[in-house]
Amino acid sequence: MIQCFVKKEYAAPFGLLCMPRLFSVSRTDEKASAHPRVMHAHDDLVEVVLVRGGESRYFVGGTPYDARRGDLFIFNSRVVHDEPSGPDRPVATSSLALGGLAVPGLRENTLIGEGESPVCHLSEAQTVRLARLYDVLYDELTAGNDDGAHHLLMAILSLVEQYRAGADGCAATENVFAQRIKDYIGAHFAEEFSLQQMADALHVSPSYLSHACKEATGYSPLQYVLRRRIGEAQTLLITTDLPITRIAAQVGYDNPSHFNAQFAKAVGMAPRTFRREYVYHA
Repeated sequence: MIQCFVKKEYAAPFGLLCMPRLFSVSRTDEKASAHPRVMHAHDDLVEVVLVRGGESRYFVGGTPYDARRGDLFIFNSRVVHDEPSGPDRPVATSSLALGGLAVPGLRENTLIGEGESPVCHLSEAQTVRLARLYDVLYDELTAGNDDGAHHLLMAILSLVEQYRAGADGCAATENVFAQRIKDYIGAHFAEEFSLQQMADALHVSPSYLSHACKEATGYSPLQYVLRRRIGEAQTLLITTDLPITRIAAQVGYDNPSHFNAQFAKAVGMAPRTFRREYVYHA
């Protein structure tokens, strides 16, 4: 028999001041990623996403980041993120969402500072280890063992903190005007407004606005608005029982048929189908 011993006193990962709350766990294979999770943000949740296979380019706060096996992403609350995928760029991921976070020195429901990069690249051994824990967490939660799942969450957070501490390149650059664009769209995406109205509000020309938005986010302003609407609709479909017509209205569509068509074009399936297939049913 070979016995291993604990060599240090336990401390909560990230210096957490209280027990966080596990909200959900998801597992997406490369085939399922044909139906992407479009641009969205969470008011009171943090997402921790491990890319297990495939390649894509994620946008976090409007900044593009390559996404490939071994990349570990942290999406703080209120940070808009877009995870494009599809038949031409399948991506396999494991992710969890958690809330009730109180990390010393950071705003509520954040795990990393505003100036830190949301992604770090893990070694193959680290990727395999973390993926196994995600799998156990997913299995325990789908089996109804919520208590066990919450304790596994703490183990995952400990590894995430350890891996990020040893990773290179944790500084992110910020484009002030790009942030103004994202803030404006975040506040008004469910309203009707033109490119000219948006440019006037930001005191720039429409052509400059289009160029700056495309350079910073990878999308034109109107494409960005569309993805914010569809991403918010996905969130409401997953987390509420609101009728689809009401969801359409909440994200800026007066015509439900137009909403259904735009949603299907962006996600690859109708809103009703997405709601039925995305959430696990015991």
